[in-house]
Amino acid sequence: MMPIWKRNIFVRVINKRMAEEGKTAEEILMEYPALMPEEKQEILMEINNQ
Repeated sequence: MMPIWKRNIFVRVINKRMAEEGKTAEEILMEYPALMPEEKQEILMEINNQ
């Protein structure tokens, strides 16, 4: 489980990039290879709950 502050940063960045670049959250997360699959899933769950 990633720290809440880190998840919140990723959620804000991904939401902004989705609006500006027209990409999906999944496409954007593929550009972050250092994130573990569990962390990516955690971020996606938070984005989908908004």
